[in-house]
Amino acid sequence: MSVVIERHDESAWTGDATSRYFAAALAFTSQAIHLWILPDTFVVTLLPGLFFFLVAIGQGLLGVSLLFGPGRWTLRLGISFNLLVVALWTITRFVSLPALTGSAQLNVGMLGIVSTVAEIALVMSLLKLLGSEQ
Repeated sequence: MSVVIERHDESAWTGDATSRYFAAALAFTSQAIHLWILPDTFVVTLLPGLFFFLVAIGQGLLGVSLLFGPGRWTLRLGISFNLLVVALWTITRFVSLPALTGSAQLNVGMLGIVSTVAEIALVMSLLKLLGSEQ
């Protein structure tokens, strides 16, 4: 009969726990805002609603991964994903895309601003975590 002892190597995890938990909280904040906006968006048009749904899923998966120690590829994917979301939010506020968004011009709402600020802070946190890993 043998005994198996599990060792958790803390140095294998990316960054310290506080930084990872803060980044996870930002990802979950963005996810919650996208889920909050989701029902209204599906009423207007299907494509933006589907986009918000996919963003919410992506943010949730990123947040869970951050809680359990992400790898380098997860951090890089999270940075790219959130930069894409921020860029698309910015573009759709200045350029009218009625075929995609269902309206002539999207307004700048408080939830959109809070979500975008959380995503920018998340990108900065992920960059810090990526830098601390090297």
